[in-house]
Amino acid sequence: MKKFNNFKEAFQWTKEVIEKGCISAESVIAEQIYKDSNEFTYRESGEMYKSGETHSKFNQGIIIERTPYVRRRYYEGGTPGAGNKKAQPRWFEKTVAKYKNDYQEQASKIIDMQKKG
Repeated sequence: MKKFNNFKEAFQWTKEVIEKGCISAESVIAEQIYKDSNEFTYRESGEMYKSGETHSKFNQGIIIERTPYVRRRYYEGGTPGAGNKKAQPRWFEKTVAKYKNDYQEQASKIIDMQKKG
């Protein structure tokens, strides 16, 4: 158990744990969301999904899939079955809705690890 000399010291430690934990969690969870989103992503050729590996900035919590047709597929959809029968528009929202509890648990574990470090 960590001991503090005063409230200010305790508050500063708490702030650092949360900030470091959130930064670490943001990167890890963004990459996990990207991987999990493959379940709902359109895959006519697979290039759209693969572009996320190249263009995303996971360390900043940013996922970017960049092909000429990605925006249209994301908002309007396409033909499910063309590579993925589970494909749906707004696949990141579908992914987060399905795995939200897992991501929350993962973030909590990362923040807990910061407490020990």
